[in-house]
Amino acid sequence: MKHSFAIIEAGVLTEAHGIDQPVPWWSFTKTILASAALVLVRDGRLTLDCPVRDRPFTLRQLLQHQSGLVDYGGLAAYHEAVARGDEPWPVSELLRRTDARRLRYEPGQGWGYSNIGYLMVRELIEETAGEDSAAISRLVLRPLDINGARIAGIASSGHKVMGHTGAGPGSVIAVYHRPDAAPPMTAAAFAFGDDLGQVEEIALRPRSIPLAN
Repeated sequence: MKHSFAIIEAGVLTEAHGIDQPVPWWSFTKTILASAALVLVRDGRLTLDCPVRDRPFTLRQLLQHQSGLVDYGGLAAYHEAVARGDEPWPVSELLRRTDARRLRYEPGQGWGYSNIGYLMVRELIEETAGEDSAAISRLVLRPLDINGARIAGIASSGHKVMGHTGAGPGSVIAVYHRPDAAPPMTAAAFAFGDDLGQVEEIALRPRSIPLAN
């Protein structure tokens, strides 16, 4: 995959290269999730400062990485599983392995980057909106006329994919599974270097496979 970039100055696109190539948004997705949550707050369907579910932290604290929740980035078993090309852990397994019920500090009394916190934000959005990842498109992307983005987990063909992209010392790997293929199919790509987008593009590349009815 070619390297892509765009430079915007004072709201005007001044330079661009390779912007016709699909590129992963990575953690910029958290900005989109936060925007979707705030749309639901604006509409009175969520509140920023009430406890979330049965936990002691609030939506505001989740959005600001001040909930006290752990992150899986420091879990050696996670990186080992990615390197082996294991099937993605179910959410319940991820939460169990990271001991996500135990807070690392009192909510609002510290700061710690947490992908698990934003997993909870995503689940809260989907539960409140009554739909899955389509809620992100409806609440944020379509109103901004962003039509070229797709949510990870949905292939360009519209079929479900499950997987992960990760990196280790000097190498990158992407492993994605298509459960609705007949038979189910898993594609993996490995490369030396640090170009995560390259291996993800290869692993997610559309293939001519029969799909289950």
